[in-house]
Amino acid sequence: MSTTPNYKYIVVEDESLILKNTIKKIEALSLPLTLAGTASNGMDAQLLIERVCPNLVITDIRMPQYDGIELAQYINKNHPTIKTVILTGYSDFSYAQSALKYGVKDYLLKPITPEALNASLQKILITMDSEHNELTTITADSYSLDQETICELMEQYLRDNYRQDISLGEMAEHFGFSVEYLGKIFKKHTGRTPSKYLTKLRMNEAKRLLINQPELEIQKIAELVGYKDNYYFSRIFKAQVGIQPSEYRAANIKPN
Repeated sequence: MSTTPNYKYIVVEDESLILKNTIKKIEALSLPLTLAGTASNGMDAQLLIERVCPNLVITDIRMPQYDGIELAQYINKNHPTIKTVILTGYSDFSYAQSALKYGVKDYLLKPITPEALNASLQKILITMDSEHNELTTITADSYSLDQETICELMEQYLRDNYRQDISLGEMAEHFGFSVEYLGKIFKKHTGRTPSKYLTKLRMNEAKRLLINQPELEIQKIAELVGYKDNYYFSRIFKAQVGIQPSEYRAANIKPN
């Protein structure tokens, strides 16, 4: 029997009085939302997001050093399923609208009225409920699959997403199984762990790019195969291939 999910939210606001009032107004609506934390700036909000994995972020637009638009951009790039609502003053409204391209779901003008807040959150809850139900259906369907099929789906998922930051935890959430179960059946059917399979995919693509795209800098190749840190990429490459990426390129590109 399915139950109504309770979603986690955080509020990012550098003015403590507005922060407290915003939370008070949300709690007064008695919606299926649970406060998971607060932050006073965008940088702290990033750390909080990584720690508590909220479903919803409500953020002020004007904050020192790292504002709400930059936070929305970060969320859209790294956690695209998180919903973002921006709190904005009238004078910043046009600036707030620039965040549309970063997937912001709504804008609330300060001072926030309970009516506007309720309408915005109700709309977002409908979307989150729909996504939750879809995931529930996918999970139910997944349990009817045999282990070999699940393994093939995992391999396809890794092939499709190897350029992104992928963790086994994210895969487990995607497929609706535990990390331990997925790791076990993947090793059983492929003879290697998902992380080793992913590394092999990345190294094969890196070798291809090193040879066929000599104009590409090694740092760019690292990014294209899923490594943000060029030094870490080079270290992994040497561990897997035996030589540095630059040495591999030099050894495999014949001079004209």
